[in-house]
Amino acid sequence: MSIINVRDFGANGDGCTLDTVAIQKAIDTCQKGDTLLFGGKGTFLCGTIRLKGDIKVEIEHGTEICGSRNLNHYYVNEFYHNEMEKTISLIYALDCDNIEICGGGKIILSGDAWANFNCGSPEFMRDENQTLKYEEQTVIGPDVKIERPTQPIFFNNCKNIHIHDLKIFNSPCWTFTFSNCENIVFERCYVDNHNRIANNDGVHFSASRNIIVRDSTFLCGDDCFAATCITNTEGVCENMEISNCLMSSRSAAIRFGHLYSKVRNATIKNVEILPSNRGISIFTGDDGLVENIHIENVKSKTNIHAGWWWGKGEGFVICAKNTNGKIKNISLKNCSFIEENPSIIIGEGDNLDCVTIENCHFEYKKEDTHPYYYGKMDIQPNCPQLLNAPFNAEDTLYVENAEVYLNGEKL
Repeated sequence: MSIINVRDFGANGDGCTLDTVAIQKAIDTCQKGDTLLFGGKGTFLCGTIRLKGDIKVEIEHGTEICGSRNLNHYYVNEFYHNEMEKTISLIYALDCDNIEICGGGKIILSGDAWANFNCGSPEFMRDENQTLKYEEQTVIGPDVKIERPTQPIFFNNCKNIHIHDLKIFNSPCWTFTFSNCENIVFERCYVDNHNRIANNDGVHFSASRNIIVRDSTFLCGDDCFAATCITNTEGVCENMEISNCLMSSRSAAIRFGHLYSKVRNATIKNVEILPSNRGISIFTGDDGLVENIHIENVKSKTNIHAGWWWGKGEGFVICAKNTNGKIKNISLKNCSFIEENPSIIIGEGDNLDCVTIENCHFEYKKEDTHPYYYGKMDIQPNCPQLLNAPFNAEDTLYVENAEVYLNGEKL
């Protein structure tokens, strides 16, 4: 077991010199059990690098890996992504086991290089009978270039991954993606992304299993934690524990399910959600399934953010509407939701089964920021438009076609 220092292979760490070639040489030299070291309190500027299995990557405190702001310094890897198509990463691993990334340092993903913050999105939400004046909106997002790193830190078909004690900033898209992976521990990390850039999920698990996320902070424009099967529609995302985390998002702090995804067996405990567009989001699409999700001791504050962000200030949403998918065995216990719009449980036919709410607090707290959106139901992505809500804005929970139990009593 050796320490392979990237500086010994010509990496400068001066923040100006492109160190990609030197870093990749150091990686390729590593043998089983070796440590790849980024040290010396510098900034290692690079484009795409590919990891190998059975190594530890140590980014020392005071040291940074910084993604280039020039897309020509990245390359498309061989993984085809069902949603993004091209998979362009700063750091990636395919078909590798036993990878650890740690050390107390930083990874800078340079997401603002592909965003124009002087241009707000023209896609504002409105219903069929009422347009919305521009001055009633906030600038909710920049133009983001399609050509950008789509999966900045990406793992596919990998086992035994341990990510810990890192700070990650400014992602242009899904920050960490674990696709078809197994045995993942993500802990004591700080992820801070720009809140006006869409798609910059904190951690996204797709068709992966045996997942622990704990003791971490996520500040994101998009979902902080997402569990889906977007990269493998035949797979299952299962066996997850999320605990002792702090989250804030312009989308959902915690999201389960998407389209055909099958997601099951998750426990969420001791999570605090700072002002977010949605707190907890559980959705299913055609033939999808979300089951056995247990949520306890969550404290959530949600606010309305104007524009095309999914959700409009709900504490939690359980939605199986406009789909043949199924949601079942969902429980919330000892949770608190302060919200600008009511939480929603909605489905049709028999596609909701066993939703239990025990000792939970719901508090409607109206703000003065976006009056257009009060009392309007947003169940994106299952319904692409805002709906004229069948509930009063003063309600704190809207229920349709669901069996809901509150303190043991069926509502």
